[in-house]
Amino acid sequence: MTQRVNVQTCTLRRDGQHLVTYRVGSSVYSALSPKFVQPGTDVRVRDGKVIG
Repeated sequence: MTQRVNVQTCTLRRDGQHLVTYRVGSSVYSALSPKFVQPGTDVRVRDGKVIG
């Protein structure tokens, strides 16, 4: 399932990927992104990965 979410934080990991956190309701989730995503940006997430 694909969700459009608003990025809360984006942190560089040791492996070069970026860990993005976002909120859905009262829960916080995370996804991986190959590039930096500015916090406050809307992105699409599927299976724990940022797409598009």
